[in-house]
Amino acid sequence: MKYCSKCKKIVFSEDNSCECGKKLLKDNKIDFNQPVQLIAVDEVNKDIVEHTLVKEKIPYSERVVSKVMPVLGVENGQHIYYVPISFLKKAIDALNGVSAMEKPDYYGSLDLPEEPEWEEMSPVKRNAVRVLSAIGFIVLVFICVAGVDLIANFLTSFFK
Repeated sequence: MKYCSKCKKIVFSEDNSCECGKKLLKDNKIDFNQPVQLIAVDEVNKDIVEHTLVKEKIPYSERVVSKVMPVLGVENGQHIYYVPISFLKKAIDALNGVSAMEKPDYYGSLDLPEEPEWEEMSPVKRNAVRVLSAIGFIVLVFICVAGVDLIANFLTSFFK
């Protein structure tokens, strides 16, 4: 797997440069927070894509490429959606589930790190963390005040 930082596309070829001429990054140098192009849709399907990405809690960005038809005065836009590389497989699965896109040929070749699963804290654990944080903050303030007081006493001893 290689990545073009200019086109924001994943490339599965033996070439070392993209169609645009930019040198491709190999998978050991890819930052998995980089955006990658997911899908390009028209005005009709953009709400489906956005709703699905928001529902699945997938971060995304959008770029609108619009074409104005001067005769009719109508603006026809294409919306290109980008997601972080680490969310690519999840986004493809989500959009495939609502029939907004088919799985691309490279889907089986995607070897991406799994997103960590976050578990909710129980109320008892949350309260314990809050209490310990408050105690730690009070201790930290005490150490700072005592340290400043000690330094002030040391400095005033020179003027007695």
